[in-house]
Amino acid sequence: MKKAAKGTTADAPAPTHKGGAFSLKSAKSRFGKNRLDPLFLLCRNFLKQAAAISMLGSVFFLSSCGGPPKPTTAPEVIEADPLTIEQLETDLRSGIPQQKAQAILELADRGERKYIPIARKFLKEERDSAVKSSAAIALGVYKDAISLSPILDLLQKGSEVEVSTVLEAVARMESPGAASRILFLLNDEDDTIRMLTVDTLIRIHAQSVGSKVLSAAKENKDPRKSKDYVVAIGKLRIKDGEDYLLGLASLSDPGPTLAAIYLALGRIGSKKGTPLLAKAVSGDFDKGRENAVIALVEAKDANAIPLMFPLLSYSDREIRYRAADVLIGIPSTLTGPKLLSILNSESLESKGPAAHVLGLIKYLPARTSIEAALLNSLVPDREIIAQALGHLGDKRSLAILYRVIKENSGEAKYGAAWALGGIGSEEALPVLEQALNSNDRKLARISAESLGMIASPKSLSMLDQKTHEFPELAPSTLSAISSVPGVESRRILEKYAESEDINLHQFAVTQLGARKERESLEVLIKLLDDEKGPRNRKLITAALRSITGKRFFSKNEWMNWYKNRN
Repeated sequence: MKKAAKGTTADAPAPTHKGGAFSLKSAKSRFGKNRLDPLFLLCRNFLKQAAAISMLGSVFFLSSCGGPPKPTTAPEVIEADPLTIEQLETDLRSGIPQQKAQAILELADRGERKYIPIARKFLKEERDSAVKSSAAIALGVYKDAISLSPILDLLQKGSEVEVSTVLEAVARMESPGAASRILFLLNDEDDTIRMLTVDTLIRIHAQSVGSKVLSAAKENKDPRKSKDYVVAIGKLRIKDGEDYLLGLASLSDPGPTLAAIYLALGRIGSKKGTPLLAKAVSGDFDKGRENAVIALVEAKDANAIPLMFPLLSYSDREIRYRAADVLIGIPSTLTGPKLLSILNSESLESKGPAAHVLGLIKYLPARTSIEAALLNSLVPDREIIAQALGHLGDKRSLAILYRVIKENSGEAKYGAAWALGGIGSEEALPVLEQALNSNDRKLARISAESLGMIASPKSLSMLDQKTHEFPELAPSTLSAISSVPGVESRRILEKYAESEDINLHQFAVTQLGARKERESLEVLIKLLDDEKGPRNRKLITAALRSITGKRFFSKNEWMNWYKNRN
């Protein structure tokens, strides 16, 4: 068996493999010099997925950040027409190994199960490593249980198929029975192989070997391998690993292993780990803070709640909102009253995170106090405080939000614009439409999104006008139009789908696909057949699949289906 390149770390992206099925050079298909074949794309995707497990990223929203901005334009994508089934069948008989490899993987990806016998034959008889590798992955995609043992046999010495390929095939098979045959790879010297092994155990739901994983972790003396065992214990939810994790945490310096330990403690629902995790929320280790929040919320230990209240007035703003995330994530009847008293205290710094939590838990007795905090210009984070009123959803806050949205300076007006959409009352339409006309593009964008949340047909004309006048607002305006049910909104989207502006075209086609209305088929088929204007066939066919449930990929398949659909 071939191994991945050595010298990588569990925190680095997995390297592009050389040779076999993963060669970038061989991945350039005959459909165009800049297009990658499906085999390389699939293999590249799974390597990215595997690398991602070591990143230990947080999914928590810090109120101090709104996330990355939405793109105002989308790149034009020119896609060659996908091969038909008949063309792929021809490629299966090709004397060119790369074409055979591409074809069997593409057929598997399309769910064409009648080609399973051919994939089995390729796995057993083909000498070319690219074909054998793609056949293994294809059989994994098919979940062909009969092929599991032959695929695992490729881990033996002398196999020309890389270990990473075998693990991906096994992972796609999703058979827990494979766990015992890949466990030995947790002790591999190659960082990437260990990481992929952990990922595979998780994807095949290998909880049955939990005790063996824990035993191996306790026997391990190599610090480089500790993190992989920790991730496995956490994601397989091996509850008996609690004492091992806490012991390892006491020996670990801030770094990837300690960050992984925090996540693992949360995944196994550790209660003993609550004091450690709560302390980490206010610690100096950035990744540790992030993961400790995730862990506390996942463990849902009510004992963590009182430990978070003092952090709401912490000098570090990030820590204040990390603590708020914990309070949001652990439901308790104690939280609302305690936070209301904090909101009414003299501490200015704590008002933002306190209001944020109170809004998200919809603690209605806090409304007037949140409004008072919003009107105090000395209070930081007024944008977040305004958003809290939107989360509460009480129409009695409209008047105050109308005042704030008209402020000339500061960020509070953005929160007010969002809150008006969050409350969802048509009474706010005139104010939001006025804000949509603002020269402040951020305010206009948020106002468009809020109009979408209200989803009133009364706003369609203005949203249409603003899309035409300011195409850069299209991600927000077209999304808002799409949220309004009915014929008028659909026709507006269809109009922009036919636009010569590639960005408007792409955004509108995407929204038509999301609406799943068969009345849009005629327009989409017309666009698919349009050879003159700038058209994104990949998005058009995706929209057609979303609406019809059909799994056609090429233009000809769609045109034939539409012609003969009756």
